[in-house]
Amino acid sequence: MMRDSFDVLRNVVRLANCGAADHLACFHGILDYLTRALGLAEASLYFLDARGDRFSRVLRASSPPSSHDCHIPLEETLQGEVLRTRQARTEGAQAVFAVVTRYREHGVLSVELLPGSTLSEGDLSLLEAISEELASLAQLHHDVEAEKEQASALGQMKALSAENDRKFREISLLYRISRAMHSTLRLNELVHLILSAATVKEGGGFERAMLFTVNERSGTLQGMLGVTRRAAQLVLPKTEGLDSWAHPRMGAEVQEAQRRTAFCRQVLKQRLPLDAEDNALARAVADTEVVLIRDSTSLQGSDRAFATALELKAYACAPLLGKDRVLGVVVVDNPDSHEDITPGRLRFLELFANQAAAAMENSMLLHRLESAHQDLRETQERLIQGEKLAVLGEMAASVAHELRNPLVSIGGFAQRLCRHAPEGSRDREYAGIIAREVRRMEEMLTNILAFSKKQMLCFVECDLIRIIDEVVDLENNAILAAGIELKVEVTDNLAKVQGDAQKLRQVLLNMVANARQVMSLGGTLTVRAYPTVLRGESAVAVEVEDTGGGISDEVMRNIFNPFFTTKGEGTGLGLSISHRIVELHRGEIEVMNREKGALFILRIPCREGNEARLR
Repeated sequence: MMRDSFDVLRNVVRLANCGAADHLACFHGILDYLTRALGLAEASLYFLDARGDRFSRVLRASSPPSSHDCHIPLEETLQGEVLRTRQARTEGAQAVFAVVTRYREHGVLSVELLPGSTLSEGDLSLLEAISEELASLAQLHHDVEAEKEQASALGQMKALSAENDRKFREISLLYRISRAMHSTLRLNELVHLILSAATVKEGGGFERAMLFTVNERSGTLQGMLGVTRRAAQLVLPKTEGLDSWAHPRMGAEVQEAQRRTAFCRQVLKQRLPLDAEDNALARAVADTEVVLIRDSTSLQGSDRAFATALELKAYACAPLLGKDRVLGVVVVDNPDSHEDITPGRLRFLELFANQAAAAMENSMLLHRLESAHQDLRETQERLIQGEKLAVLGEMAASVAHELRNPLVSIGGFAQRLCRHAPEGSRDREYAGIIAREVRRMEEMLTNILAFSKKQMLCFVECDLIRIIDEVVDLENNAILAAGIELKVEVTDNLAKVQGDAQKLRQVLLNMVANARQVMSLGGTLTVRAYPTVLRGESAVAVEVEDTGGGISDEVMRNIFNPFFTTKGEGTGLGLSISHRIVELHRGEIEVMNREKGALFILRIPCREGNEARLR
C-alpha cells in the first residue's frame, strides 16, 4: 500500500517548506498528499484549544483548506487517550498518532483506512515520523505567532524554511549513514564504520569519535576504538565523494591502520567505572540520554583523568541504546577547531547513536544465530556419531565375546606346544609367537568389552599422591629402559578427592604410558599435581608432560574418539575409556601442545559424595 518511506517523508518535508507562509494550507497540503500517497480514506488533524483541555478545531484532507470548530473532550475518547499516553493507537479502520513536541502538545493526527486495507509496521513507523514533522511544524508556527510582535513575518518564515531545510539535510545524511551501516553485519567492521561516519566532514562532522563498551559483569566502561577525521578517510575516502558511502573500505588492513594510531592506542588504555556519580560516560548510560561537558577543566576524579589522558576540552557522550540494555557510549569532540557542540548537533548525535545501536544489535543477533546454528550442527553430529558408536559398541561386544572362547583354546594349546617343542626349534618359536599374539588379542578384547559395558564406580576418599606413586612404580622400569628422565612435582598437603581409586589409577597409568611410548629415543617425562579450581569448586590437577614432539591438529581433533589410534598396535580405546571415567568423576581432561611435546591435564573436583555412579 505504501510508497518508499524515505520518498514520502522527503515530500512531506518539501511540502512543509513550500507552505511556510500559510500554515493551514501547509497542513492541508500534507494531509491531502498523505491520503493520495498512502491510499487513505481520510486524514485529519485535531488541534487542542489554548487551555489544552479539549480539541477545538479539526482540519480534514477532504474539506477546504481551513479548520472547522469541534468539541471533543480529552476524557474517554481515543484521541484524548493517544494524546495523554503519547502512544499511537489503532481501533478498527482508524489509527491515531500524537502530534507533540518536547515543549507542547498540539493535537493528534487521525487516519481512516479504506475497506479491506491495513497498516504494516513500516506504515505505522512512517506515520509516527510524519506526526513528529507535523509537531515540529506546529511548534514553529506557534513560535511564529508568539514572537510576531518582536520579529517580522518574513524573518519567521525564513527561519521555518531554514529549519525544515536543516531537517531535510539531516534526514538525508542519516539515511546515507544508515545505508552504509547496513552494508556489513560483521561487528568489527561495523564499529570502524560507525566511528568513521561520525568524524568525516560529509558525515557526522565531528573531529574525533570514541567507542566505549559496557561490561556489566565487571562494572566498567572499556575503551574499544578511537578514530580521528584523518583516520576515518581510510574507510570513507574523501576523493571518492558519496560513492565511498556505498562501498566503504573495511578490510583487515584498514582496521589495523586505524587501531595503530596513537589516539586509538590511548583510547584502548581507558577503563572507567560504571558509576553515574563518577564520570560523564556512566551518567549517559544511567540516564540513557546524551550528556554534554562544556568545559573539562572543572571536572574531578575519573572525569578529570579521562579528559586529561585524551586531551578533551568540550565533549559529548551518547549512549548506544539496545532493546533491553545499553550497549556502549560514543564520545565525540572537536579538539582542532574548538567548534561548539550546539543543541542541533546534540540532537543529530542522539539520532546517529540510535541508528548505530540498532545496527550493532542486528550484528550481534546475527552472530548469536550463527553460533546457535553451529552449536546445533555440532550437537547433531555428536548425536549421529553417538548412535554409530552405540551400534558399533554392541557389535564389538558381541564379536569379542564370540572370539574369546576359541582364543582361550588357541592360547592354551600354543603354550603346551611351546613347552614340549625342543629348545631353539622353529616349532617352539612359532608356538611362542602364537601365544604372544593371543595374549595381545585377549587384551584388546578386554578393552573392547570394558568400553561397551556400563561402568560402576564406587566413590571413596582418594589420595592422588599415593595413586601417582603407584603409577610411577609400575612404569618406572619401562621408563628407565627407554632412557627417559622422570620428574615428579607434587604440592605438599594436597587435598584428597572423592573418586574410584582403581579407575583413577587406570587413567593416570594410561596417560603416563602414552607419554612414555612417544619418547622411544628418550626425553623427559614430568608429572605434576597441584590444587586448582573447577567450575567454581576446589579441585586437584594432575599434569603429564612429555618431550615427544607434540600432537598434530588432525590427531588432536580425534584423540578421545573410540577406536582412534596412531600406534601400529592397540585398540584406540585407552584415552576414550579414560575420558569417560573422568566425566563420571565430574572432572575434565585437557590436552595441548607445549614447546617440546604434549601436555595432558586431569582435573578432579574435591567434592563430597560416596555414592556409586553407573554409566
